[in-house]
Amino acid sequence: MSPELKMNLNIFIQQLQLLQGCLNLYQDANTTVEPEADLLEADLKELDTASKTLEIVTEKLFEQTQKLGNVQARLREECKRYQDLLEFIPNAYFVSDTQGKILSANLATATLFNLQQRFLLNKPLVCFIAVEERQAFRCQLNQMYESECDYVQEWILCIQPRYCEPFEVAITVAPMRDVKGKLTGLRWMVRDITHVWQQPQLTLLRSEELYPLSL
Repeated sequence: MSPELKMNLNIFIQQLQLLQGCLNLYQDANTTVEPEADLLEADLKELDTASKTLEIVTEKLFEQTQKLGNVQARLREECKRYQDLLEFIPNAYFVSDTQGKILSANLATATLFNLQQRFLLNKPLVCFIAVEERQAFRCQLNQMYESECDYVQEWILCIQPRYCEPFEVAITVAPMRDVKGKLTGLRWMVRDITHVWQQPQLTLLRSEELYPLSL
């Protein structure tokens, strides 16, 4: 909630309380055998002022609510647009927590791991790593977490898709941090490289030879 909206809400509450107090005084004045005319007139004026102020604050709150709704709608549209773009990129792209548990994934990731997107959520990435390379993968993941690195990394390893033979891929991983610099998650991109090993100019390192890439 914006400070301006919060302030207007506080004013709204204060005016409501004032209005209620004035109404109570007005009712008390009407039940008095001999009401004091001056007090009643002052209360009525205060009640009128409070009512007008309340009307203005209500209009401002309505306008700000509409603006906030418009901003939220635009943010949802932008979010959906980027999600749609990610769905159509040819490489597998997904986001995980700091321990490698998949939080979101595009369609290419589901194709690569041979598992529907909805079943990928909350799955540990290590489940899709070939058994003989899982220990090395866990070590690299722990080193990345403990070293608090801020650069993109890439390494080569074998993945084990569901009900498929393992094959080698290039994995690129980048850290995600909050405003305080705390590691909150990881962004991953996985590329099938089984068809490029015949190109002698391509030199990629295996997971035990991890190296940083420029941002």
